[in-house]
Amino acid sequence: MAIQGDIAAGHMHFCNYCKGILATDHWLSTHMKQPILRNVRTGVFDGGPAGYKCPTCGGEMVKGPVQTSQGSMIEIDGCLRCGSLWFDNREIEPFYPEIKDILPDQESSTSKLGSAIVRKLTSLFERTGDEADQEE
Repeated sequence: MAIQGDIAAGHMHFCNYCKGILATDHWLSTHMKQPILRNVRTGVFDGGPAGYKCPTCGGEMVKGPVQTSQGSMIEIDGCLRCGSLWFDNREIEPFYPEIKDILPDQESSTSKLGSAIVRKLTSLFERTGDEADQEE
């Protein structure tokens, strides 16, 4: 996991594999608006067991539904011991839109791969079409 932040402002861990984010309690308190953070914490910590241990401290993880400002519900996980919160891919965006400026560009590698596939398929079909034209 890539780490963003420092000791004074807390840490946010970004998983390059699943694109999830583990944000420490201190990072959340420093970066997220307090009324929003209270809403998130209330939903998470009033929830039930998540079935796994915190990757940061080994504490018990819980999960609970949290309402976004758009009215949808997102299930977020949190640690009862250290207060870190786990956001699956892009789940943090409704609560902290500025995250897009901090995270690595998630679209670039996907779109580059997609573009490469499209180019390859196009070249294959063009070659197949050229061969068909030559046979006529």
